[in-house]
Amino acid sequence: MKIKRNSVFLTLAIMVAILLISITYDGIKNYYIEAVNKSNKYVYPCGNLIGIKAKTDGALVIGYEDESLEYIGGIKKGDNIIKINEKKIENAYDIYEYIKDIKEDFVYLTVERDSKELVIKIKLKVEDEEKRLGLWVRDKVSGVGTMTFYDPDNEEFKAIGHPIKDFDTSKILKIKEGSVYYPTEVNLEKSTESVIGNFDCNLDEYNLIGTFSNNDNEGIEGNIINNIKHKLPLIKVGNKNEIKRGKASILLENEEGYVYPYDINIENIYENKGDKNIVIEIIDEKLVNYTGGIVQGMSGAPIIQNNKLVGALTHVFEDNAKKGYGIFIDEMIELDKRN
Repeated sequence: MKIKRNSVFLTLAIMVAILLISITYDGIKNYYIEAVNKSNKYVYPCGNLIGIKAKTDGALVIGYEDESLEYIGGIKKGDNIIKINEKKIENAYDIYEYIKDIKEDFVYLTVERDSKELVIKIKLKVEDEEKRLGLWVRDKVSGVGTMTFYDPDNEEFKAIGHPIKDFDTSKILKIKEGSVYYPTEVNLEKSTESVIGNFDCNLDEYNLIGTFSNNDNEGIEGNIINNIKHKLPLIKVGNKNEIKRGKASILLENEEGYVYPYDINIENIYENKGDKNIVIEIIDEKLVNYTGGIVQGMSGAPIIQNNKLVGALTHVFEDNAKKGYGIFIDEMIELDKRN
């Protein structure tokens, strides 16, 4: 299914994790907004799809060209290369430029692994008189997801509700610089009983929304460069202790490009479960007919209950696309306080 749009909302699809936001739109649902006062936190809920592009800080090892120990040393998949000898490495091209003219047969790699720095000696490969590392590395990532909210107090956004991870190694990526965009065309593959669907999108870099570098367990956060389109009314941020089992809503961009509230049921609430604090089930047939349930790219969709933003969708059940997990919005707000 292709969905072309003139004015579209942000989307971000990185993994099988989804977040949905409930919005007041066209009188479909009218969430009562309490008078703003200093004792409460208010944000603009989103629910629009976003396209994301990011460059890593360093070069992430995702595989080996040669399994021989002399060419691998102690390097593991998921290690992030930040130096060769004393040369700082920012991307894969830096590795090529430095290695091609080096005279030695060995180099010392400084890598980040589990928040520690290690120095490892490895042998260079030589082919056609050209030297290189016998490693496959990655320094860029792109995908689709959902914007969770925009905070007018600091002009920052939060999205996806879980970290961006490398597909091959499942390691959280250390982001040097990233950007989020309004998609120009959205493609949808619906979920079925046996396959989890996904959103995909085409990007126009002139439709820049903002930039980010923070990529943490609670999602990504960054600064707004251009004004958020189709701004929704402010909504109060709810505390995790206020969340109850029962009816709630998620916000998600529909086929026409408008953010729409869809009915869900909150089945369970767990403490200290990271980005899997809330268990939800989609009960709105309009959303089931549209997407087949939860699809990749819905990560970050806001969860609304009793006129408050209480969470964001993060994951889908592999055996039931109508069910998924969400994170407490408290956790995403705490991310803002830590950085």
